[in-house]
Order: sequence, then structure tokens, then C-alpha cells
Amino acid sequence: MTTKANEKGAAEWLPDCTPSSDIVKMATANPATRAQADKREDYYGVPLLKRPKWRWEIALYFFFEGISAGSFLLGALADLSGNKRLRELARTAYDVSILTLLPCPPLLIADLGRPERFHHMLRVFKPMSPMNLGAWTLTGFSAPVTAITALRLISDGSSSDQNKLVLRSRLGAVGLPFALTMISYPGVLLSTTSTPVWSRSRFLGALFACSSLGNGAAATSFALSWQEGNHNVVLERLAKIESTARICEGAALVTYLATAKDAARPLTKGRHSLLFWLGAVGCGLLLPVIWSDNRKQDKDHLRSRGKSMVRSVLSLAGGLALKWAITHAGRQSADDVQATRNATRPNKGASGWDPA
Repeated sequence: MTTKANEKGAAEWLPDCTPSSDIVKMATANPATRAQADKREDYYGVPLLKRPKWRWEIALYFFFEGISAGSFLLGALADLSGNKRLRELARTAYDVSILTLLPCPPLLIADLGRPERFHHMLRVFKPMSPMNLGAWTLTGFSAPVTAITALRLISDGSSSDQNKLVLRSRLGAVGLPFALTMISYPGVLLSTTSTPVWSRSRFLGALFACSSLGNGAAATSFALSWQEGNHNVVLERLAKIESTARICEGAALVTYLATAKDAARPLTKGRHSLLFWLGAVGCGLLLPVIWSDNRKQDKDHLRSRGKSMVRSVLSLAGGLALKWAITHAGRQSADDVQATRNATRPNKGASGWDPA
């Protein structure tokens, strides 16, 4: 009895080696079925990168902060030039800058995983981190913009107050380095990621900088067109600045597409290609330049204002389309396995690459 009990107890502790029904089916299946199952269960075709979680908040942030920095840059340069005829341009540019800056912090905070901890970004200073540098740049940029707005609110409206004009000019000079960083850092931030459509080219920062400057000029021109008085001379200068910025943007875009090569397919042939070609290229680059070049000096102030406003709206719509398409193309690019492999291959430009 003891021996049988011991044998029964030992049998209970032995592992069950009976094959499962799935293994039996695979063993008895034909070779074609087994090959199909193996192909379905391996890692072939599985994306190597996680999709970026950035949504519409970041695309709008890139758009608004570019307008704010671009218009501030125009206002500061107009003040530093000392030209009295550009004082109204500077004042309008600063107004556009503060108005487009207001939605930027809420958009950034709303995109955070823990919005209540947004202030943690400012606990440290890491100049080598584009995201941390961007947070500090936005904070530093907000100071002179807010100070200039406060200076205008406490002013009596007299344009002959030289002390306040000098102070405004100095505040503009203080904000210039921050504005120059703001117009380009979003593109630099995107290019430091692993997403192929962003990282395969080093011209994304230049593309964003030219687009932001053009958007700032367009927004300032639109705001100036609403004001009373004859601003045709200033509007003509803004049109030239905007056209120059759009031409530079087109050159940067061509260079970006040439250097990104196949990695730019989500932008040029993907689901955002229509928005990119019709919105960013057609509406944002070609139409404003053609409109500006073919526009003749119109003696009718209302008609001239109307043309300027239409050109500005087209330009701003194209600028929004460009940054929206580039931001959202990262999702499709992260799913492209072959593009990710090509982006991670060593090359002569990569650090640590040894041709031997």
C-alpha cells in the first residue's frame, strides 16, 4: 500500500508532457500551412518605432509660435532701424506677437501626459536638449513681449514720446535672440527624433525658420490692412519681405525633400500629400509669390488693402498646412519599417562610423 501511495504521489508531481491541441494541429498540418503560420507569427513587418503621440495641439503650437516670433522679429528690426515711417509697423508687429503668443503655453501644457507638472520643465537647464531649450526660450521670449505690451498699455498714445520708443527698441533688442531661436527650434527638435521623415534631413530647422518669418510678415500685413490710414508703402515692404521669405522657404523645402529622399514619402505620397501639395506648396508658396509679383500699385486704398489681406490669408493658410502636414506625417513615417532601417544605417556623416 505504501509503495502504491508513493507512486501515486510521485505521479502527481510529474509534469504533464501531453502536447497541446495547437501543437498537434501544427505537427499534422501540411508544410504550406505551417509556413504561413510561421510567417504570421514572426516580427517581419512589425514597426520598429512607436508612433509619435503629438496631436493637433503641437501642430497649432508650431504655427502660432512661428507667427509670434516672426512678427516680433520684424517689429524689433523696424524699431532698431530708427525709421519713423516704420513705427506703426513695429507697433502692429508687437501686437500680433503677443496675440499669437497667448495660446502657445496652453497648447503645450495640454499635450503633456501630466499637465499639472508642466513647471517641472523649468527645474533644470539643459541647452543640449531641444525640448528643454525650447521651454526656456519660450519663457525668455515671453518676458520682452509682455513688457512691450505693458509699455503700450500705460502709454498715452503719443508717438512722440522718445523715452518710451527708446525703451521699446531696447526691449526688442533683448528679445531678438529668443525670437531667432523660436522660429527655427521646432524643426531642430523634430530632426533630433528617430522618425525618418523628420530625422533624415538637417534642413527642417531652416524650413521652419523661413516659414515662420513669412507667416509673421503675412499676419502683420493682415493686421495692418485693417487699420485706418494709408499704409500702402509699408504694406509693399511687407509684401517684399514675405515674398523673399517664401522664396527661401521654397529653396529649403526642395533641399529638404532632396536630402530626405524616400523618407519623405509620407509627406509627398501619404495621406497628408494633398494637404502638403495643395495647401503648403500651392496656397502657401506659389500663390502669394505670384500675387505679389503681379500686383500693380493701386490708387484705391480699399482695393489695395483687400488684395493685401487675400494674399496674407493664402500665405497663412499655407503655413498652417505645412506645419500640420509635417507634424502628422510622423505617425505614418514611424510605421514604415524600411525607412526606419535606412535611417538607422551607419553612414559617413554619423558619429563613430569607421570606414575600415
